[in-house]
Amino acid sequence: MTLKTSSVDGVLLITIDRPAQKNALNKAVVQGLYEAWQQFATSDDRVAVLTGEGNDAFSVGSDVHDMPGDIWTSVPNFAVPCNKPIISAVSGLVVGAGATIALYSDIVIASSSSRFVYPEAKVGLFQGVMGGFPKKLTYGPALEWAITGDSMTAQRAYEIGFVNQVCEPGQQVEAAMQLARKVAANAPLVVQSIKSIALKTLPTSPMEAFYPQKAQLERIAQSEDGKEGMRAFAEKRKPQFRGK
Repeated sequence: MTLKTSSVDGVLLITIDRPAQKNALNKAVVQGLYEAWQQFATSDDRVAVLTGEGNDAFSVGSDVHDMPGDIWTSVPNFAVPCNKPIISAVSGLVVGAGATIALYSDIVIASSSSRFVYPEAKVGLFQGVMGGFPKKLTYGPALEWAITGDSMTAQRAYEIGFVNQVCEPGQQVEAAMQLARKVAANAPLVVQSIKSIALKTLPTSPMEAFYPQKAQLERIAQSEDGKEGMRAFAEKRKPQFRGK
């Protein structure tokens, strides 16, 4: 199992369940998160909490042994638009794509043991999503963090706006669930409207504007109709489209 989900009292808890791999994001996890965001967006759940199994790592980012090509689809509020609050509960290592996922959550609860690292500048790989950080973080310190690849403590992440609350190690999920239950008890239409309007006031980077369209185009390319079109072209016949 790579992803666990449970729903209680209007709160959807999503857990990346690969502790032996420090919750690295492989193809199955990325696909599971994408489907979880879709499910959450249309379900009766009012708040989602995302965490990683154990306290050693929220996620160390992409699994180099099973590298997902569309990792950006796992990022909340990105490939799947959602007006419901999404909270990340992090501990230990929060690295690369794991840091991006946390950043694009609406709220981040971090244990004091959390260490945020974005090593892409050191390794020479970059998919562009983290480039939207100025909409949420203090520009200067966040830029320094991103372009140096240095580790950032939970306290420093709190100071620059990455983290909402810092808690004791091992308490991050309970703190996030407590907040989620409090929000879930409020009027859902008002909560969703506040988030929706707030997001519209933030600047949108070119990458953020492009990726949702990219997701739609990739779904078309991978659809039965897309494959039938390619086959029909190769076979020089009229395609039989089914709308799937």
